[in-house]
Amino acid sequence: MADEKEVGNRVKDGIIGLIRGTGEIAQATIETVAETAQSAVKGAGATGGAVAGLAVGAVKGAIETVGDVGNQAAETAADSVETAVTSAAKVGGKVGSVTKGAVIGALRGSKEVGGEAMAAVQQTASGAVTEASEIGSDITTAAVGAIEGAIEAAKDVGVSAEEAAAAAATGAIEAAGQISETAARRVRRTVEGTIHGVKVVAKTAIGKE
Repeated sequence: MADEKEVGNRVKDGIIGLIRGTGEIAQATIETVAETAQSAVKGAGATGGAVAGLAVGAVKGAIETVGDVGNQAAETAADSVETAVTSAAKVGGKVGSVTKGAVIGALRGSKEVGGEAMAAVQQTASGAVTEASEIGSDITTAAVGAIEGAIEAAKDVGVSAEEAAAAAATGAIEAAGQISETAARRVRRTVEGTIHGVKVVAKTAIGKE
């Protein structure tokens, strides 16, 4: 059975291959990232609670790819990769997109192998915030992307959008709390409210004003 790191590498390789083929990370659409993550989680062959760890691997692999491409672009002034990402702001925007796609795919994959959907939602959102912090990207962008992905995938995995959004928000805020109290408050302020018509209420006291 594959582990979290192996799934992350599968997702990373898939997205990198797409970028190399097109020379543009914008072509790595949300749906393509979702399909890559879904096949990685499904192919790993885990079931039950173990799927959540693989889902985290998928989202971390996706975010790490954006960070790597961004760093390459910054270092190589006249390289073709420069056209993919030309500034930290662009990297931040892509983090939101790939996070959303990876969460969608991870949840679809967990459904296919009988995983616990809500555990996967919460842990992928948590992993997204942690990984975004590690590559120096905006953690609120990653948190919102994770919640958007959870909302979109909720129907696929047979849960309510509100339940999925709450789990994602909880995971994101708790991960931010591991960074700092200020980070937790920032993420909480960003995610609580209404996202895509769904009322988001986190199930944690962390980050409350």
